[in-house]
Amino acid sequence: MSTEAVWGVRGALYELRLRAVRELRAAVRRVVCADCRYACENCDETLCGDCVRWSDQNDCAYCEDCMPDYKYPEYSMERRSLMNSHEHMFTVGLEIEINGGHDHARIKRNPLIAGYCTDGSLYHREGLEYQTDILFSTDIDALAALVESIHCDGSEPERAGGHMHVRRTSRQTPSRWYWALKGLSDRQARQLNMRHTTGCRWCELRHDYYDGKDTAVNGAHCDTIELRTFGRWDETTAHRLTPAIEWAHHMWRYFESHDLYQLKTAGIMRESARSAYATPRTTPAMRLAVRKED
Repeated sequence: MSTEAVWGVRGALYELRLRAVRELRAAVRRVVCADCRYACENCDETLCGDCVRWSDQNDCAYCEDCMPDYKYPEYSMERRSLMNSHEHMFTVGLEIEINGGHDHARIKRNPLIAGYCTDGSLYHREGLEYQTDILFSTDIDALAALVESIHCDGSEPERAGGHMHVRRTSRQTPSRWYWALKGLSDRQARQLNMRHTTGCRWCELRHDYYDGKDTAVNGAHCDTIELRTFGRWDETTAHRLTPAIEWAHHMWRYFESHDLYQLKTAGIMRESARSAYATPRTTPAMRLAVRKED
């Protein structure tokens, strides 16, 4: 072996030894500390009292890199006051989950967004869930424009959901909304961006099962009925948003105009199926697009 080759091997070994020493020293600095008694919830890195970051969202410890990005929803007092002054006013809110890279700053600045947080179902590092403010019928065009502008760079977008919260009153019950969903055909559900007919694990449609994170109708909230059946909302599904809200609006009005126990389940199912194709913006072109997707 030539002299140059020998020195090349020795140089490579020296670099490997130097790198190993640096990594060992870094590990010692991370671990050997009298105050190292915490572990990051995400990456399990050992943390001392000076390094740990505490999340108000879930009371867990995180390192600086893994600290969740969140803001508790700050609902407009003006909107809340307007809603409370009209007993039979329809209001709606949307949870917009995005599982992948996207323009965080632009969405956070949108006046319709009230809060945001990380979500366990979104595995992508840049994924976030956004919560809208209390929305009225006059906000739907602006909401549709926001959704249409969302572009996601990430895999498995189907992990994201677009849960819809409708205002809860004494006449808005989980069981009524169960029968409204039950009345939709597979094609109608798909047209409205719903996934309870596909066997989705996060929105199972079961009678008398209205509490939890894996049910189509969640009645656990005191102010709203949560419809978890909706899939992700972004540029690929924006054309379904207005028809979905108009269907929900129609069914909400239908329930609000009937006292409890006045409606039969068959009647609710018929009304739901009829209204799915009767909403003003559910055009023949939209129905044709759904048929082409079959």
